[in-house]
Amino acid sequence: MAQQNHPFSRRDFVKGGGVLLGGLAAAGASGSAAPGAGAGPPGPGKVPDAVLGRTGARVSRLGIGCAYFQRKQVTPAGVRDTLHRALELGVNYLDTAPTYGKPETGFAEEKMGPAIAEIRDKVFLVTKTEEPTYDGTWKLLKQSLQRMRTDRIDLVHLHNFGDEKVWGDHKLVFGDRGAMGALREAKRQGVVRFIGASGHLHPTRFHQALDSGEIDVLMNAVNFVVQHTYDFEHKVWSRARHMNVGLVAMKVLGGAVREEGGFKVDEKYYEKAIRYALSIPGIAVAVMGLENIAELEKAAAVVARAQTLSPEENLELARVGLELSATPEWKTAYGTPLA
Repeated sequence: MAQQNHPFSRRDFVKGGGVLLGGLAAAGASGSAAPGAGAGPPGPGKVPDAVLGRTGARVSRLGIGCAYFQRKQVTPAGVRDTLHRALELGVNYLDTAPTYGKPETGFAEEKMGPAIAEIRDKVFLVTKTEEPTYDGTWKLLKQSLQRMRTDRIDLVHLHNFGDEKVWGDHKLVFGDRGAMGALREAKRQGVVRFIGASGHLHPTRFHQALDSGEIDVLMNAVNFVVQHTYDFEHKVWSRARHMNVGLVAMKVLGGAVREEGGFKVDEKYYEKAIRYALSIPGIAVAVMGLENIAELEKAAAVVARAQTLSPEENLELARVGLELSATPEWKTAYGTPLA
């Protein structure tokens, strides 16, 4: 398989030690990290947008993590109302996966289907594959298309790429008979526009994805606590940014603390946690699990007014995060390895 050449290689990254993020405020002001970079001002109270790296797609800086739609109490009607309200607030980025759900509670993609059929041209739709083979990935793609009542998906991630048990056979995965072979064919057919890789753990494995030259977007677990452990910001994103790969943060509030609701990050850090993610150089979108309209409106209000963290705020948040990162609930929050 032909490799694309990039001016900033993995060897350069390792040799140079990456690009430090110590001055988030200064770095953010000079790149696409600034809210709404490259766009005119959003409407009153609306979420600004940004360009998603080399995809060229303009997406909202807040994304809805649709995993929460799998919960039993969430109905298709509730999802429809939430997604229509999202568009009113300027939010167009929807992130889901075929594995979000089970028969007894319903699948997120199925609950989204009726709404997607109504608003498909207005949203940037993201799903995933966790099948390393060509046939397995095509099966999941067809299932997602059917569930969400659409004929195309904007972005498909290799789901949890840090999991070596699924993605460990690099030659298979990136070959013609692997998942990437299927995604390349799906792009040729116009079923998929862009290819990404998502994940919570094993940051250094993501360099294998970047080495392929075929990854347009990375979505990783990023927040002010796990910057001290997983640290995708330095270990991977510094290089990805130089390749103009789109950057999307997940687990901005730590993820769900329990099935019925709530976030891992304490409520008192809610706003600063979001601002931390949006202050990272090069980031386009912060994806947050949002179950209903009230949660959506709260998050949208924060993102709409978010300012880059000052050096003093960043230092204090780093101190708090460092203390939390050593506690049992955060030490290996998303699994191992951390490297």
